[in-house]
Amino acid sequence: MLVSREEVLNEDGSIGYIESVFKSENILKIIYFIESQRLYISFSRGDTYRYENIGLDFYQDFEDADSNGKFFHSKIKPRYPASREFTLSPYEIEGFRKTIEEHEEDD
Repeated sequence: MLVSREEVLNEDGSIGYIESVFKSENILKIIYFIESQRLYISFSRGDTYRYENIGLDFYQDFEDADSNGKFFHSKIKPRYPASREFTLSPYEIEGFRKTIEEHEEDD
């Protein structure tokens, strides 16, 4: 379930990338770069992987899915090779979890 979504703009006003946080057992955060069609998925333990050639419509389907984890396992993982990029720090993970908790309190 999508908790927060931020569109970061380029200097020309177009969307450079989208950063979203999810309440999910598996997926913590994603960043999608529109122009390069790169998707970065940070999993609940902080491991972050890069996926290439993800079109905007496909990304939107992923973001809108009833279960982002199921979408990932059925439509992204088997079709798109992953490259491990980095691991979020415990401080970063805790910050995203606080965002999720705050969203739950607002509901």
